[in-house]
Amino acid sequence: MRKLSRQRSAGSRYQPLIIMMLMILVTGCAFFIPLLPHISSASKQFTYQVGQLAEEDIFAPRDFIHVDAEKTEERRLAAERAILPIASLNLRQTSLSYTRLDIFSKLLLSETDQRESNLYTFLGSENLVDRRNLLQRLFLLKEAELAYYVATLNETASMVLSRGLMDHDSYERITSDGYDSFHLEMGVQSHGDESDSLDEVLTKENLDDLLFAYLRGYIRQQSSFQPQLIIDTLVLLLENNLIYDEAKTLSLRSQARAKVELVQIAIPKNTKLVSKDTPLTANQVRMLETMNEYSFLYTPTQLLARAIFTIMVTLVGCRAFILFAQGHFRSNLYLILALSVLLISVLLIGLIGWLMPGTVLDSHLPVLLAPMFILQITDKKRLAFITSLMISSYVALLPTSSMMTFFFSIATGSLVLWTFQSAQRRLDTLSNWAYGTITTSFAALVANMLVGLDSHLYLPLVFGMIINVTVSMILVEVSVPIFERLLNIPTPYRLMEISREDNPLLDRMAQVAQGSFTHSRHVAELAYVAAKTVGANPLLARVGAMFHDIGKSDHPEYYIENQTEENKHDDIKPSLSVAIIKSHVKLGVEKGRE
Repeated sequence: MRKLSRQRSAGSRYQPLIIMMLMILVTGCAFFIPLLPHISSASKQFTYQVGQLAEEDIFAPRDFIHVDAEKTEERRLAAERAILPIASLNLRQTSLSYTRLDIFSKLLLSETDQRESNLYTFLGSENLVDRRNLLQRLFLLKEAELAYYVATLNETASMVLSRGLMDHDSYERITSDGYDSFHLEMGVQSHGDESDSLDEVLTKENLDDLLFAYLRGYIRQQSSFQPQLIIDTLVLLLENNLIYDEAKTLSLRSQARAKVELVQIAIPKNTKLVSKDTPLTANQVRMLETMNEYSFLYTPTQLLARAIFTIMVTLVGCRAFILFAQGHFRSNLYLILALSVLLISVLLIGLIGWLMPGTVLDSHLPVLLAPMFILQITDKKRLAFITSLMISSYVALLPTSSMMTFFFSIATGSLVLWTFQSAQRRLDTLSNWAYGTITTSFAALVANMLVGLDSHLYLPLVFGMIINVTVSMILVEVSVPIFERLLNIPTPYRLMEISREDNPLLDRMAQVAQGSFTHSRHVAELAYVAAKTVGANPLLARVGAMFHDIGKSDHPEYYIENQTEENKHDDIKPSLSVAIIKSHVKLGVEKGRE
């Protein structure tokens, strides 16, 4: 027993330090979390929409910087617009076109009988289709006309390929984007900032319009010259060599857009942002949102008062917790657990405020987790109520809290503690949940009706309360078994598990020391009834009575309740008898530790 006492004192030596650290953490979090931007701005969150009439004149409460999204977007679009479509002459396509022209000219001027078949074979090898019946028209030309045609074809093709022949789809994409010019690049060289007009760009679809006037000059030298033959040949043989580099164009536009700096406007304090009864523009709504981000609700005096309030709540709450623990040897441990779950609850409040800025209802606040956990781990409703008072005081500091938030938290916490009973059957947990959700939902509705909550929020409020109770119960049911085993806390669940007769120690005692086991059962029942009568812990009394003679399992024959006719003490010295009888206490303690 002395060794156990020494271990206890060694383990509890650090508990005051842990309590002090947790008190500082809880107080700090309770003070600073309501001041976080996403939470502190929630109470001043303007829910105006574009076109809605302003209900009041709104002035800037302090200097802030507003980013003009419209002007920024205008400048970004202008920067993108300044990047002209980029096109370049493709040497491979140009070379292919010249090669085709050269082969076509030689085959056309050849005087062999195979000229016609050779030309059709050439077109087939190049996957070219003579849709305009060009070859048959060329075969009708005289030798002099054919020579003049070939010379004119080469000159015209050279001019077209040097200017560039663009795919019609690319041309249409550029014009549909609203551009009338483009930027021509030649390999790694470019024309600097110069641009070329799209009106002069040649495509196979506009060669008739753009080249016909050019080719008329050749008629003066040969009256029988047919310009359409040249145009049809170019359409058939030439490849599009002016390539629109859309990927590079989009990349440069993206870079130009990224280089545009945000248009920032300095808004001095007391600047009138919105006039009453005027429709709000999109820019004004964004300005109000920016103002919310910069707004800070509290003066230095208010901050000092809030700091003093949080410190007082923590100190008074911890002191009351210790007093209501009534000198229990686990009072410090219980306080550590209470402060820990309070810290978790306050952090959860900050998380919920971050996930749901401006839309937090009272039923969303995790005010039930801490009192429910303390009730389950200590089985003392007074301690759980003190915990509920502390978390209720902390949530009252939230800028989203109304005048009824504190009373809502106290009411729901008290109702949960009142309706929840120690669960000894599986149905008890379900009934606790049902009673808890019904009573707390009713209390939440009443408390929020008193402050004029909009009727369309009644249903979300009730659903939030049901989810709050459900999630809190799940967390408590999961965490309590872990802590009761790690910290060896005799919760009602744990005591019921230990007192079952199929417990290994009790089972062995029932086999080897039937008299002692029967005696322990009778004492346990008497202790349970007596403890229940005087208001003590009946389960703890029952477990203590069941195990008080567990040490007699090692030498059961030396105890009278297990003897028949023979008495072992008749054959040994009295001093040894005394030692054996006393030893069952030490043996029982050792077995209990195991």
